[in-house]
Amino acid sequence: MRTPKITECACGLVVTILGFGFSSYYIREVLVSLALFSVAFLFLALTVLAAILLWWASEQLADWSGPASRRVLAFSRRLMAAYARP
Repeated sequence: MRTPKITECACGLVVTILGFGFSSYYIREVLVSLALFSVAFLFLALTVLAAILLWWASEQLADWSGPASRRVLAFSRRLMAAYARP
């Protein structure tokens, strides 16, 4: 006689809980809210990641392209530092 694996028991428990949970309106409302929040958070996280990657790519491009762009990069860093001061 084999013993059931913990994943089989966990999957059965999850299916049972979801089956009972979907019968309640409030549980469905919470699940929909969770899904919408997850989508919104994913969109926000991907937007931030894209901004960071674009910033990093612009830094790399400025470093590779030569002295003129390094001066522009230094100038933009000075401007950002000036705005960061209180």
